[in-house]
Amino acid sequence: MLAFAAALVVAGTRAQSANDDAVKAVVDDFHRALVQRDRDTALKLLMPNAVIFETGYVEASREQYAAGHLDADMLYAATVQRQVVHRESAVSGDMALVITQARHTGEFQGEPVNLTNTETMVLRRSAGTWKILHIHWSGHEPAGPAAVP
Repeated sequence: MLAFAAALVVAGTRAQSANDDAVKAVVDDFHRALVQRDRDTALKLLMPNAVIFETGYVEASREQYAAGHLDADMLYAATVQRQVVHRESAVSGDMALVITQARHTGEFQGEPVNLTNTETMVLRRSAGTWKILHIHWSGHEPAGPAAVP
């Protein structure tokens, strides 16, 4: 489905598999920090120059995100159910791409939520540690039961 990510992959090596697992773990840790409303952990997982695209807004640094949408994202994550439907990752050297499709359901601030969400995260390894360099979130109402694979 997201075959373009496969172009980044060096297939079949144990190191590749370990790197895929490591970058997926960072993405999972970031989402867990949002759900637990753990600002410090969420921010530590972002590079200082991280760029976040969210609902048409751009926050061009970790500090802008902390001052902008982070609190709302934590409230949303703690309130709405998120189910990963599909995820792919690709690692090339010290750069990685994790693409996730998820369903968001529940209620947020008194309004029903039923969204299909697409998330792209670009990660960079620095001093042996993977951190998030870029996040792009977009979502829409599902077209029907078959809308999400």
